[in-house]
Amino acid sequence: MQPFISVVIPTYNSENFITKTLETVFSQTYNNYEVIVSDDGSTDNTVGVVKSLFLKYHFRKKELLINKHEGPGAARNKGIKCASGDWISFLDSDDLWNHNKMESVVGYILKNDDIDLVCHSLIAIDGSKENLMDPSKYFNNKIDPFLSIYRENCLYTSALTIKKSILYQAGLFDNILPSSQDYDLWLRLGMLSKIKMGFIEDPLSIHVTREGNISSNVERRLKCMLEISRKYYAELKKVSKVPKIEKTRFEGRIYSSLGLMLLRRKNITKGIYYLFIGLLKWPFRYDWVRKLIIKLK
Repeated sequence: MQPFISVVIPTYNSENFITKTLETVFSQTYNNYEVIVSDDGSTDNTVGVVKSLFLKYHFRKKELLINKHEGPGAARNKGIKCASGDWISFLDSDDLWNHNKMESVVGYILKNDDIDLVCHSLIAIDGSKENLMDPSKYFNNKIDPFLSIYRENCLYTSALTIKKSILYQAGLFDNILPSSQDYDLWLRLGMLSKIKMGFIEDPLSIHVTREGNISSNVERRLKCMLEISRKYYAELKKVSKVPKIEKTRFEGRIYSSLGLMLLRRKNITKGIYYLFIGLLKWPFRYDWVRKLIIKLK
């Protein structure tokens, strides 16, 4: 039987955590899926670990793609092109799925046969801190989808299941961007005519922020997000009455968010620096004031 869902998992030097990730996939309560691990030129034993797990779960349809190192966007694209399912579920190699994740997602798709993608809530773990991330709270269906995603990202990679045909319409991941390729693609999805998105409020996966990732990639991520801001300004002018204000707010949020991330990781100097720039660009952070008031109550 042709799989209903193809699970695409990019890996790069993931030998220490890919086992736990794959085991949450192979233990799903839903059965009609295939697993595609697309390795991005790992220099550790990631490929060997994946091969061993594939032998252990020999009854599942699966494939391992061994590629040269080109980044996660290229690895995901190769996985998409290899997929035989009509729907694609993405999973990063250090994230974890609940056992009923695919059963819940497929059930939602079958009940809402007019949707193009579905995204569920997740638990984000950063050190000892856990946050519930509910994408439905960030998507505004009363405005243009592109503008809503531009204002607030409502799609999380390891929580997203999408029609393969829609990915091709949007143009797949941008291999040139070294970071934030997922957000770049989500914006292009928002530009598609009459795209329909669905959301599941139940948290069906766990996203883990590993030590060192944020600190080492801040400059790269910042550069890419600023490039995305420039790249989509022409589209922004089509859907917003105040594109310059939208762009300023977007860039202020980038700096401020990165600053807060660094502060949480105890990188005080860089954190204060980026936070200061963000507040200079966009000081109207009413969401922070609201959170502060709630904490003081």
